[in-house]
Amino acid sequence: MIRSGSRSVDGASRRRRAALAIGALLVAGCSAFRSAPLDVPPGHRIVMGEIALSGFPTTHLILDFAREDGAFEDSINIDAMRSSFVITMPPGHYLIRNLRINEQGRTGPETTNFWISVAFDVDAPAVYLGTLRIERVSFLRQLRLTVDDEYETAIPAMRERHPELPPEITRSLMRPT
Repeated sequence: MIRSGSRSVDGASRRRRAALAIGALLVAGCSAFRSAPLDVPPGHRIVMGEIALSGFPTTHLILDFAREDGAFEDSINIDAMRSSFVITMPPGHYLIRNLRINEQGRTGPETTNFWISVAFDVDAPAVYLGTLRIERVSFLRQLRLTVDDEYETAIPAMRERHPELPPEITRSLMRPT
């Protein structure tokens, strides 16, 4: 009997250690998914939104955009059917003109371009652009573009990953042109 009591104490101790180890892994895992703190260069603004895709053979895409005056160009890498982004850029009027798809994977030489036309403005310290839905029409090189205002659900999710976001985030929704 003493022996079985000893085993139950050892078993309880093992369960306690296992629970602590699992807890430590969960804490480490949750912090691993949190993004690095935002580095906002002088004169830049925080810009956030989402891209939702449908009808594409791959999720490895690049969305190119530029300020209308050509003074700033950048791109957003898209790696899932729905990708949120939080980036910085200088204020101005911007145009998204190109969606690039690498049909052969990340290192393949052939790239497919889709010319699109979406405008947005960056004019406040932090702006939410909305969710740009890009749907590829089957067997055609046409795209259907829509913008949804999902501010109420998107901003809390982005704040979880970036707690340093400012308290006021202005809506400045993208506009297909």
